[in-house]
Amino acid sequence: MNPYYLTTILFGDLCFRELFGGRVYGQENIPISGPFIVASNHLSHLDPPFIGAVFRRRELMFLARKTLFKSRFWNFLLSRINVIPVNKENSADISAVRIALSLLKSGFGIAIFLEGTRSLDGHFGMAQPGIGFLACKSQVPVLPVRIFGTYKILKKYSTLPDIRQRSEIVIGRPLFPGQYDLFQSEKERYLLTANYILDRIKQIQEPHRRLCSIY
Repeated sequence: MNPYYLTTILFGDLCFRELFGGRVYGQENIPISGPFIVASNHLSHLDPPFIGAVFRRRELMFLARKTLFKSRFWNFLLSRINVIPVNKENSADISAVRIALSLLKSGFGIAIFLEGTRSLDGHFGMAQPGIGFLACKSQVPVLPVRIFGTYKILKKYSTLPDIRQRSEIVIGRPLFPGQYDLFQSEKERYLLTANYILDRIKQIQEPHRRLCSIY
């Protein structure tokens, strides 16, 4: 695990647990070894370091829009903390897909925010076909993950976090190819797969603190 990434997830872990009282459920669903895809909703800039923190036993690679790499600072930092730039305007960004598939083949976990952008109000957006394409091409397990509360901590156009708010992350049971790759004969195979995965994330309910294991 490279030192930049390790420092980022340790900082994310500290913020998630101590500053924002974060709790995570379902860590037993994280594969011990082998490739997998983390498919999550997206509410805040805090989501990537929080996801990295709760998956800290497995090093993740993150797919993010290329525009985030515009400044020298962010290009320097993001390229060192396992972030792969994706051209959002080009749904067939071959270079990014090749990198992601190669990393999965090497046994890494890939994290994708399948709506492609952050939510303004905590509601779900539309699934993008990229997650479906990557899942169907790689045929690896997909972990549906739902984040709660981070949009209240750091809203889309805010600069300072609200430390009064709390966050929870729920990791669902892995979906295997036989469960999500159900539309091979359909023209919109990848979009239908993405929508299926999004629906599984939507089914994850906010946990009851007394009934779930606590991080």
